[in-house]
Amino acid sequence: MSNELERYLSVFTAKATEAGLPVRNTGSNWCPLAPLTKGSHVSLSVAKNQIQVNLNNEDDADRSKFEGLHADRDTVETEVGEGLTWEKKDGRKKTAVRATFDAGYEAPVSTWSAQHDWAIAMMQRFQASFGSRLA
Repeated sequence: MSNELERYLSVFTAKATEAGLPVRNTGSNWCPLAPLTKGSHVSLSVAKNQIQVNLNNEDDADRSKFEGLHADRDTVETEVGEGLTWEKKDGRKKTAVRATFDAGYEAPVSTWSAQHDWAIAMMQRFQASFGSRLA
């Protein structure tokens, strides 16, 4: 992990924890939250030039979680405030839904706060919108 990426995640994790998000241990380029329900959690993925807030359904081999959420996608996207990427991931048991912000840890440090604010707000919206549907 690069020093900038490590620093980015450290600053984000502190800010997300302060905002009341149930942060778990970070990975090499991600920050997961506590599960919404068995097999499903929200996370932040970080790259050089983009960040993504993700709903990860790790146990969705039959696609029942994905199909149920996707059927309500217009309402979900209204609730979270933007269009989302819906990934069935054929041939895998995982499905995902993502929101993307075009900036990342290689952007000027002066932009990190705005990136983190967006990610925290989006993670909170994901928790509320998807959490109520997966419960």
